[in-house]
Amino acid sequence: MNSQEQCLRLMNLYGFTIDTGDFDGFAELFAHGEWTMEGGASAKGKDQLLAGMANVRVYEDGTPRTRHATTNIDLQIDEVAGTAKSQCYMTVVQQTSEFPLQVIFSGHYFDDFERADGVWRFRKRLIRHQLVGDMRAHVKTPTKLIEKYEDAE
Repeated sequence: MNSQEQCLRLMNLYGFTIDTGDFDGFAELFAHGEWTMEGGASAKGKDQLLAGMANVRVYEDGTPRTRHATTNIDLQIDEVAGTAKSQCYMTVVQQTSEFPLQVIFSGHYFDDFERADGVWRFRKRLIRHQLVGDMRAHVKTPTKLIEKYEDAE
C-alpha cells in the first residue's frame, strides 16, 4: 500500500473497530498516539484509550450497535518528512432493540499521522463535536455530551 492508502486504511479502521466491538484493536490504533475530544476526554496510548472504552455500552451481539461514516476527506501527505494531516466529517448512527435508528453524533476529525519504520500510524486525532444527539444508549455514564443533549431538550 502507498502512503495515501495506509492513512485512509487507518481512518477506516477507526470506525470498523469501534462498530464491531473490537475495542482492543481500536485502542491499538493509538498505541503511539493521542485521542482527544475537544473540550473533554483525552487519552494517550493504548492502555488509556482502552480504559476509556469501558464507558461504551456493548449489546448482546458484542457491539455498541453503531456505524461510523466519514466523508469529505482531505488528506495531505509529506513523504519527505514522513508526516500527514487529514480532516474529515463524521456521522455516527445507532440503533438498538429499544432505541430507534438515529444520528447520535456528528462532527469533524482532525488527524496527524507519522511514518515509523515504513508504516503509517496515528499520532493524534482531535474530535470536534458540532452536532450531538441522544447518546444515552451509547455510553454508560453521563458525559458532557449527554448533558449538552439533555439541556437542549
